Amino acid sequence: MKKAEKRVHTLGHKIGFLIFLAIAVINVYPLIFSIFCSLKGNLEIFSSFISLPEQLRFENYITAWKVGNIGRYFLNTILLAAGTLLISGLFGTMASYILSRFRFKIKSGIYLFFISGMMIPIQAVLIPLSYVFGKLGIMNNYGMLLLLYSAFCFPMTVLIMTGFMNSIPTELEEAMIIDGAGIWQVFFQMVIPLSMPGIISVSIFNFIQVWNNLLFPLIFITDKEKGTISMGLLAFFGEYSTDYSASMAGICLTTIPVIIAYVLFQDKIENGLMSGAIKG
Repeated sequence: MKKAEKRVHTLGHKIGFLIFLAIAVINVYPLIFSIFCSLKGNLEIFSSFISLPEQLRFENYITAWKVGNIGRYFLNTILLAAGTLLISGLFGTMASYILSRFRFKIKSGIYLFFISGMMIPIQAVLIPLSYVFGKLGIMNNYGMLLLLYSAFCFPMTVLIMTGFMNSIPTELEEAMIIDGAGIWQVFFQMVIPLSMPGIISVSIFNFIQVWNNLLFPLIFITDKEKGTISMGLLAFFGEYSTDYSASMAGICLTTIPVIIAYVLFQDKIENGLMSGAIKG
């Protein structure tokens, strides 16, 4: 009986391993495909798109950098992402601290109101927002774009940070208050440092959301010099022709920062999410 149970257990592990391996291959394949195609010519992509490049064409990356204006758009997107993370992170963490520590009648309603923003698709608000912003004359404005990004990142921030702050012992705050610390001192000197794993976790998610967002800058930004990295990829797709090799090189250039950020902070992301999920 014991041998039979062991065999069933081992077979289950093997099946699970094969399933997860297949999922990993499916997720990694698009990146590998993009890298291979970025080093080929357009004709070679269509003739043998699954094979290794016959000749490494690194000039595709130079073309992508120049035609797609990747350098300028890269800087613009970094500035927008940094501003969004600062605004949504600061105010989202403040709201999460209040929802986690304070007791009042409508707290549950406010929490549900915040996280319900996750159910609103971006496409549903594009027409009303473009109409209002056009009437107010605030199109092509980075400040407006920062507020839009922050508003859509706010629900995820509140959801993760509220769960994470529930895992922080209240005794630490009570000890600081007994020693004469005010609420702002407790928040910035104790709560924020202890919440860094959760803040890093939600910041990575928000960064990816801002980095990949195409609709907001495409509709609300008309000045090409203020474009974002996702808009730069559109330069390779013309009305009558498309430079697929350069576009693949541009895709690789735009995905590198996201991959690097996740690899560097992978442990902190997992620890932050698990702490909030288990103890919250």
